[in-house]
Amino acid sequence: MGIIKWGLALGVGGFLLMMGFMKFTGGAHIFPYIEFKASSAGLPFAEFAFPLGNMVTAALEVLAGVLLIVPMTRRIGAHLAVLPFLGAVVFHLSPVLGISTPTGYADPKPLEVLAAGGPFARADFAAAESNMLFMMAAVGLAAAIINLIVQRTH
Repeated sequence: MGIIKWGLALGVGGFLLMMGFMKFTGGAHIFPYIEFKASSAGLPFAEFAFPLGNMVTAALEVLAGVLLIVPMTRRIGAHLAVLPFLGAVVFHLSPVLGISTPTGYADPKPLEVLAAGGPFARADFAAAESNMLFMMAAVGLAAAIINLIVQRTH
């Protein structure tokens, strides 16, 4: 059971760290896309999606990832790790984001719009769409829940 606990904690924690750092470095396109979709729908929170929502989510992912990897804080990290995955699944199932999303930024990447924090247009994102981010969120949520259950057992 010890190997399973370590494996789950390192797997989920490592994935959260990777995704958090990708958001901090601007490599993740999903929050600018949420801002675009929410703005298009006239939703009041649109202006907070990027960069604020991006940075808060990244901080939560990095914090949960670190807490999961450190044995003394693993249980707290296991609880926190569920939150970003649950949020991602909820957003993907809502009209604000949807299950299929662009596969990335347009080429060339909209650097000036990113630096300004928006506003974004559909042309700023790749034309190709995929459900890969939704699948990653769903599998991540399942893994985080399993990890939480396993970490709570002695």
